[in-house]
Amino acid sequence: MAQIESGCAVLSQESRPRIAVLPELVKNQIAAGEVIERPASAVKELIENALDADARHIVIDLAEGGVSLVRVVDDGIGLQAAELELAFASHATSKLREVSDLDHIATLGFRGEALASIGSVARVRLLSRPRGSELGAEINNEGGRLTALREAGAREGTTIEVRDLFFNTPARRRFLKTPATELGRCLDVIQRLALANVGVGFVATHEGRRLFDVEASMDLRERVRRAFGAELAQALAPVDARDGSLSLTGFVAPPRLSRHDSGRQMWFLNGRPLRDKVLTRVLKDSYRGFLIEGRQPVAFLALSIDPAQVDVNVHPAKAEVRFRDERRMFGFLVHHLRQAVSTTDMSTPGGALLERAERRGDEALARTLVPAGTATLRWSTAQTGTDTAAEVPLVRDVIPLRSPAARHGATEPPVAPADAPVMQIARTFIVRALEDGFEILDQHALHERITFEGLKRDLESRHMETQRLLVPEVVDVSRVHVGLCVEHRQALERLGILVEPFGATSVAIHGLPARVKRADPAGLVRDVLELIEERGVAPTSEKVLEEVLHRAACRASVMAGDALTEDEMRALLAQGAGLESDQTCVHARPTRVRFTLADLEKAFHRR
Repeated sequence: MAQIESGCAVLSQESRPRIAVLPELVKNQIAAGEVIERPASAVKELIENALDADARHIVIDLAEGGVSLVRVVDDGIGLQAAELELAFASHATSKLREVSDLDHIATLGFRGEALASIGSVARVRLLSRPRGSELGAEINNEGGRLTALREAGAREGTTIEVRDLFFNTPARRRFLKTPATELGRCLDVIQRLALANVGVGFVATHEGRRLFDVEASMDLRERVRRAFGAELAQALAPVDARDGSLSLTGFVAPPRLSRHDSGRQMWFLNGRPLRDKVLTRVLKDSYRGFLIEGRQPVAFLALSIDPAQVDVNVHPAKAEVRFRDERRMFGFLVHHLRQAVSTTDMSTPGGALLERAERRGDEALARTLVPAGTATLRWSTAQTGTDTAAEVPLVRDVIPLRSPAARHGATEPPVAPADAPVMQIARTFIVRALEDGFEILDQHALHERITFEGLKRDLESRHMETQRLLVPEVVDVSRVHVGLCVEHRQALERLGILVEPFGATSVAIHGLPARVKRADPAGLVRDVLELIEERGVAPTSEKVLEEVLHRAACRASVMAGDALTEDEMRALLAQGAGLESDQTCVHARPTRVRFTLADLEKAFHRR
């Protein structure tokens, strides 16, 4: 009998359930680990709540980088007294009612997790007064424990104070960075939300010191100027395109203002800042050929799309989205962004070179960058290399430039008239007069771009003409390259390169692209075979084809040291003007440096 009772006891113990429902506080702290990583996360969630509440003015106060205090004050619609306690309940929200609502989310927040998560790891005070009400209400949440609701005087709108973030989870707090680093992340969130929500005023302070503010009346360009300075804002080129329910507006910056990081690469989707891999790839393709490898473009772009065409319920922090028709959107965005990028002024500003020389104290260099004593240039005859006695005025009466106002304040490249004076310097650079100064062009870089675009057009139209050599040129190569020549002969023929084996370690070149007038056949073929070996793929993929054309264009172009006649210089400039953009070479280096009269006056201390 004792054995039976003992067995029942064991069975009873083993049958106890090991799975249990977690307490609400534990659930909220787990959610907080996903939603609230640092003070910047709390700032983001609270500002998004204010924007969803139709706020038109938002004030953010921070202390110790947001660790000891994040206070967000808005003038939105406010909360009823009965809603304050519910605001801290997990998955309590005013933005969803049914499962079908997830298919067309138009608000920034919708999960109902933010306040519950914040309240579980901080000391929170929530004060709100609905519009039109005479009295507000207040409730406090200390690490998940709510105080009694009480009436309180308040301005219309909502105030939320988050103090001592992670006070009850010290392990999480130890992972935070220095106050300066956390403050920088908070400021980045504030700036992105301010740029994404034109029509809403923002003020941000840190321990009483104002860090950032924009008025509700400021447009996007003015907000960029306030956040990142006048030079960037002035150089931006506008983007405005539509395709059904999809619209793209905003600005792109010239490639010369690119950065090593993507901190000024901002996308906004229906008012929501995004860091999306697809959109990052869109920008990369839009700047392809204009941007040096490894640099990141600068852009501020707003996408407006039917909420039903995008899924924002992908990531707990709402940092990622999925587009329903990604392929169509990708092509639309790249097409219009590339058009906008090509209109930016990509030239190197001469004034920046002068300023760098002055900062280094190199006055001699500053003087050599501009003509000495007068705004004229002594003409150098390209054919003889001798100087004429006449001086050619640097600035003449020319056709007025289009007003910058026509581009909504953007700086556009100045247009030189057809009869603008030109000259060659050191058989390497071309100088051309403009209405408001002059520009210095690298003849090789410009011709390289012209040749590349011509080759690219020929390839795309499948009309790559081949010029056969009267006498085949035999080139010594490795055995590996001979094998590659045999393997990829047809692909090379489509590129206009006729080459075949000529023994175990040499090949015979029978023809090159007709557009390549000045090519070094041996150097070009070696370049192409080395590229195929290096990439390990046939010369048919887009990237390899483009690199092949790059190398062909480089070898076929006018070189430094080649003397050009005036007619040749003018022809080169005219061909460049007919391109999508002639302001960078195929390796994305600028083709020109531009000096304005203001630069000259500054160099000579006239201003």
